[in-house]
Amino acid sequence: MGEPKIQSPVERAPNAETVLPLSRVRTIMKSSMDTGLITNEVLFLMTKCTELFVRHLAGEAYVDAFPQKNSETLKYEHLSQLVNKSKNLEFLLQIVPEKIRVHEFQEMLRLNRSAGSDDDDSESGSESDE
Repeated sequence: MGEPKIQSPVERAPNAETVLPLSRVRTIMKSSMDTGLITNEVLFLMTKCTELFVRHLAGEAYVDAFPQKNSETLKYEHLSQLVNKSKNLEFLLQIVPEKIRVHEFQEMLRLNRSAGSDDDDSESGSESDE
C-alpha cells in the first residue's frame, strides 16, 4: 500500500463551483490591491472566502434581527445594525453605514456649521485679547 495522495484544497473541495463570478473577483482584486499575477488558486480561494464571509454576515444579521425566526426578509438596516454593534465588524462601518433621512442629515450639517462658527468666534475673541 502506498501513501495517500495529498490533495490541494481546490481538489478536495466538495463543491468547486463558486457563486460569485471569478472574473468579477479578479477585477476587484486588481483594482483594490497592488498585485501582479493572480493565480487561479488564489482567485478561487479569495472567491470562496468572500462567499463564506457574506454568508456569515447575512446569517449573523438574520439571527440578530429575528431571534424567533418569524420573518424571512433580511434588510439593509439589519446589516448596518449588526455592523454598528459588533466590534469585529467595525472595519465595515464606512461601507455599511446606518441609513439616515435627508432632513436628519441636513439638521446634522446645520448643527456642525453653527458649532464651527461658534468655535471660530471663540478663537478670534481669544486672539484679540492678546
